[in-house]
Amino acid sequence: MASANPLYYAAVPKPQLVTLDAKTAKESHIDTVMEIDSRFLDGIGSGCYPGYLGNDFKLFGKPALLYRKFTHDLLDQIAKNAKQAPKRASVLNGRDGAGKSAELLKAASVAASSGHIVIYAHSAVTWVNSSRPYAPQSGTNMFTQPELATELLRSVSLVSGNALARVPLGKEIALGKKKSLDATKTLADLVNVGLQTPSLAHIVLENLLEVASTQTKVPVLLAIDEVNSLWCNTLYRDQSDNILPANRLRLINTMLPFFEGKQTLAKGWVLGASSYSDLRFMPKDLNKRLNPPAMIPLANAELSKDLVAFPPTELPFDVIPMGTISAIETWALMHFYHRTKVIASPITKAIAGKRWLAASGNPRRIFAGVTSYF
Repeated sequence: MASANPLYYAAVPKPQLVTLDAKTAKESHIDTVMEIDSRFLDGIGSGCYPGYLGNDFKLFGKPALLYRKFTHDLLDQIAKNAKQAPKRASVLNGRDGAGKSAELLKAASVAASSGHIVIYAHSAVTWVNSSRPYAPQSGTNMFTQPELATELLRSVSLVSGNALARVPLGKEIALGKKKSLDATKTLADLVNVGLQTPSLAHIVLENLLEVASTQTKVPVLLAIDEVNSLWCNTLYRDQSDNILPANRLRLINTMLPFFEGKQTLAKGWVLGASSYSDLRFMPKDLNKRLNPPAMIPLANAELSKDLVAFPPTELPFDVIPMGTISAIETWALMHFYHRTKVIASPITKAIAGKRWLAASGNPRRIFAGVTSYF
């Protein structure tokens, strides 16, 4: 934009913001827009932002998100679970645009800065939408995705390298016919094998999760966005041109036990976020269970005793509902939009209140409303 007319174009302002990390995640910063730790973002990969956040950050001139009361409570729970993990995973669920991906990103970033082993996937849809290479696994009905597995290992290494180095394997681990690591090696050594030999990435990832989940030296955060993809029918096909269910992909089959309660962490948390952006990857049954219809009392007393009249909503994980943001949070967001020149006019609480009402408190709709002319 060096030759752009300065009457119509201006450089994106870059306001000074406090970086969100383990030290700054304080109650005093609630309703403040904070910058996401660049070290974490560099670790997960350039441009690897969930949902629409990449475009938002370009508009802001830096990766920044609102530190909400919801965020503070979520991070509080991560700190508690660092001492002893719950028996079940949890999934953030709410309407499209409620901020689920933003909350998961903030949680993963702060957990990494506090010394957790963080295994964060910003888009599980890319595991199932046939955009990445896959291959049949010899002697099984499974399919491998070594490129994706290697990328995930690289992210874990860059984000949590010091934490990985603190955890000894505790046992000899065989990695194929000719490769093994003795018990004195660490998780960092294990991950390095997967990075150096991509063909071993899957078995390295599986052993990483097995050792990390049982040790008590360092807490673990396993965070997967678009987690509903783990139960969908994929866009991949097998050798007979049949649609592949997600659980026949080795990468997904590695993660499923943690979200279905079959495998747990000793210390830490298994946390996911649902997505309704592409309903091809939201199984109808899961959608119904995540969002059951309102129960209306039945007029027939006898019928109301029939349990079949109330369909079961049993899920293998706990659901953390995400509702709307408050009018005060909307004002804080719009004030930040003004600072970054997304909005030219000064923001009053009355203007913010009108936007909040018009968007029914949905953060994505609020943002869309003020950027609709872009």
